[in-house]
Amino acid sequence: MTYYPDLTRYSYDVSDHTMLNVGWLARGRPFRTGIVNERVVEALAILSAAYDNHMRGVHFCEFCTSARPVVLGGPALDTEVWLGSAEIRVRGTDGTAYAAPNLVIHYIAQHRYCPPEQFCRAATETAGVETLDELILPD
Repeated sequence: MTYYPDLTRYSYDVSDHTMLNVGWLARGRPFRTGIVNERVVEALAILSAAYDNHMRGVHFCEFCTSARPVVLGGPALDTEVWLGSAEIRVRGTDGTAYAAPNLVIHYIAQHRYCPPEQFCRAATETAGVETLDELILPD
């Protein structure tokens, strides 16, 4: 998978919309770590079933040897979603759009990746997941 620093302009694929990158991680490149509120992970799982920009190939995690991750996603969190071949796209209330590989769920859950706060807020808002707690606690 291609590496892009967080909050840089999205350019992985052609898009009619201006978007910012989040979670395009690669071995040998530093990334922020911390604790991400479970409501963010729930929101991303809900959104993961949309399969935005679904690709034919599969990207496996470069940080571990786990098999291709799968999560329960969709509105009822009852749809099997295989990670590593699609994107999750969200839009914040300020209009900023973000694109993340759906493998971002695995990065958060297994490797303590801590996405930018504004992306976390946009994900929970887009998915309709209410949270009153802090969304991230960076290391």
